[in-house]
Amino acid sequence: MELRYRTPSGMSCLYLPRCAFPRSGRDAWRKKKQVETILTLLCSRLKPGDTVVDCGCGRGTLTTALAVSSPSCDVLGFDIKEFETWTELERYVESVGLDNLEFEVNDLHETAKYGLPDDPDVIVGLHLCGTLTDRLLKLAVNSDAHFVLVVPCCYGRASPRVIVEELGVDEGIERVREVLKRAESSVEYQLEVCRMRGKFLEEHGYQVHVGVAFPEEISGRRVFLMGIT
Repeated sequence: MELRYRTPSGMSCLYLPRCAFPRSGRDAWRKKKQVETILTLLCSRLKPGDTVVDCGCGRGTLTTALAVSSPSCDVLGFDIKEFETWTELERYVESVGLDNLEFEVNDLHETAKYGLPDDPDVIVGLHLCGTLTDRLLKLAVNSDAHFVLVVPCCYGRASPRVIVEELGVDEGIERVREVLKRAESSVEYQLEVCRMRGKFLEEHGYQVHVGVAFPEEISGRRVFLMGIT
């Protein structure tokens, strides 16, 4: 079974396998809307030949949509554990005549320190939990990625120490801790956290954009952080 999936304006309709989506109809609809939004923000920034890395890719919905909607790019999705959907999604991409999708098991905490064998050009993360967002930003800077896009999640699990000491944000740890706590239920504080994190990218030459990606019915974790060189 396949679900109809519409890419951003000007692109053809895609049919992603049903395994790419949660079983619940409501959750599947939300995931589709989230991925559509990310593609809208991302696809116009991609260049032919770019290597795109989807960090914390989970079952691989966004990763697969990126591979099919951007056939001139190589797309890698990784997560800390293997998902049973990966093999089926790789076969699906091959079935539509492409060979630009790969999944692998990788730990973002380690990857942020040591990098990937080939530096990615574009790094994306949808609903990265806690401190994983900060690791993604470090990976982007260390890889000289020309574009980074992340939608953070689980703000309460993020480390104030990492944001202050490792990202170099000029705020007190207790202040950051309070903002992270409030961000769990407030889009205004989610925006503030992303602005804090965005200062790290600005210090490394990125133009930073922060905004609301989704309406509340699509996700409670609604804010994106984008960096462009």
